[in-house]
Amino acid sequence: MSHGVVDMSRDARAGGAVAGDLLRSAYDWESARESMTLGDAVQRFRDVNGYVGLPVPAKPAFLKVFRRLINGRRPPEEIYRVHDASHVLTGTTFTHDEPPLVLLAGEAVEQGLYFASRGTPRLVGWVLFYGGAFVECARRIASFRQVYRGIRLGLFNRAYDYARRTRLTNLFTIPVDTLWDLPVAEARRRLGMPAGGPTAELYTEIRLPAPDAEALRREWEGFGITR
Repeated sequence: MSHGVVDMSRDARAGGAVAGDLLRSAYDWESARESMTLGDAVQRFRDVNGYVGLPVPAKPAFLKVFRRLINGRRPPEEIYRVHDASHVLTGTTFTHDEPPLVLLAGEAVEQGLYFASRGTPRLVGWVLFYGGAFVECARRIASFRQVYRGIRLGLFNRAYDYARRTRLTNLFTIPVDTLWDLPVAEARRRLGMPAGGPTAELYTEIRLPAPDAEALRREWEGFGITR
């Protein structure tokens, strides 16, 4: 699968960058996603991340408590269908073959949008999301350094503020079955989301400090991508 290549001017590379320059997925399926059905786009998101069906059940058992608090008592199949559809519709997709912060940003922003759209108090949502993240760090599934980078950039909080300000549709109650066979662009329109997804708009508001931007550019270059 090919990657998109974005080359920036010398002046832009000398300073910081907007989040959209460095925190969005580079995989070429993104450009076609608006015309794909929601179901096809969700499957594509799963394919590029290499999992089929449901992820491995949470272990140890107390991780299930985090998932239950976040997702309620819905069946696992519904939880993951809504979760993956939320990533596609909001534009917070990522892959595991890109810089780790791109993955973390996708999860942090999606969860910030998710908790705000549900009306969950910010602190509760933040603790649930990053509590689960730190547990994964302790189990060596995720990196403390990458999670700290995401916290320092304020990605969850910025997404939360955006969702509250724009009155984002409730991501917990997305009517996935009704939207499954519609093009992603039409599904967004019916949900009152902006074209391209909320994240495209949100990322124009977030500017990365120059040191972070340069570090991310070097990481992208390690994957053979110039940004």
